[in-house]
Amino acid sequence: MAGAEKPPQGGFFFPQRRSRFVRTVYVARAVAFAFCFAAIGVLSWQRGAGAGTWVFLALTFLAYPHLAYLYARSAPDPRRAEQLNLLFDALLLGVWAAELGFPLWITYALLSGTVLNNLVNRGLRALLPSLALFGAGAAAWGAMRGFQFQPDTGPLVTSLGFLGSLAYVCAVGAIVHRQTQRVVLAREELRMSEERYRLIAENAGDLIALVDAEGRWRYVSPSYARMLPPADVLIGTDAFRCVHPEDAARARSALHRMLETGTDAQFNARMIGADGQVRVLETAGHPVRDAGGVWSRVVLVSRDVTELQASREQLEVAALAFANMTEAIMITAADGRVVSVNKAFCRITGLQASEVVGQPEAQYRFAMQPATYYDEMYAEVARHGHWAGNTWSRRKDGSVYREWRTVSAVRDEQERIAYHVAVFFEMDADKRFAGAGA
Repeated sequence: MAGAEKPPQGGFFFPQRRSRFVRTVYVARAVAFAFCFAAIGVLSWQRGAGAGTWVFLALTFLAYPHLAYLYARSAPDPRRAEQLNLLFDALLLGVWAAELGFPLWITYALLSGTVLNNLVNRGLRALLPSLALFGAGAAAWGAMRGFQFQPDTGPLVTSLGFLGSLAYVCAVGAIVHRQTQRVVLAREELRMSEERYRLIAENAGDLIALVDAEGRWRYVSPSYARMLPPADVLIGTDAFRCVHPEDAARARSALHRMLETGTDAQFNARMIGADGQVRVLETAGHPVRDAGGVWSRVVLVSRDVTELQASREQLEVAALAFANMTEAIMITAADGRVVSVNKAFCRITGLQASEVVGQPEAQYRFAMQPATYYDEMYAEVARHGHWAGNTWSRRKDGSVYREWRTVSAVRDEQERIAYHVAVFFEMDADKRFAGAGA
């Protein structure tokens, strides 16, 4: 637990959130103090202590551990409250050392136990305060009640003091060992996790980076180093220095928007590579919080889509040319169903694309040739890859016109016919073919 915890919820006696640290110390204190009650109780019985001593003994070693636990559990900062309890333990046990006349084994057990407890839970900085408070408690009680020195104890009390000290040291050692093992396992899991993520990031084709609120690199994957100049991917340098000037402002704006809203964003930006060529990156950004809960960094995952964008542009040009050609075009799949037609097809035939696409091509054979004519035509295409000729055909409204038609085969990687492309135009509208025979 590194910082203050939230106040317990759900009432005083049944909080929904409890500190593991507070519970651990509570169990250790309750068990250790109960053993101290037994050992000191034997010594007090042997010395014929009065009722006041027994009441004080019960309050200290039987009631106090539970009161300390309730105080720490209900405090706004349970860890801080429990650390104060540990220091108060030292003061209280110093009082009992003076009350008993500083018996050697009992005093050693009380002093070593409280110092060890503070060292384990608060570190070396707690050594002097715990010793000082133990001494202050003993001095104050001795000044009030009168100092006495009775170092000797009987065999039973000596044995209890020795065994209690040994058992407590062993118990603390076991707890520390278990916690150390957990830390070792956690570190190993963290190392393996970092290694896995590093392996993925360093071998992925995508470009992965971490950028802070000022737009500086905090991490870049090796894929960036393969594309950008080495000086431009140094940690702490401006992440946008290689972005095309026309895109830099838009990219920075996207970064600031993600940090302000805490929402993901996608944007495209051109970057100037080490070879001077402009690369187009398709980027997805994901904002992340810092330890204080503030959106302070953004994980960027980019993909080089330069070739893809060029292919898209080529496809757009091809689609534009296809749509605006003066010749009619009809593309059919191998099973004979129409895949696409252009505007000229609709203008010449009078059919709308919605009436044709997805329907069998044979359904729109309006020519005055017999069915065997088309069988021979497609057989010729299968043999030689293309066919050309002129025919008479009818529009949707029944009017007749002459057309010049070419049919070509498009084959797949296995050399099987995948598509047929039919291109035709109205011959009467082009005087170059006015004299051609049927």
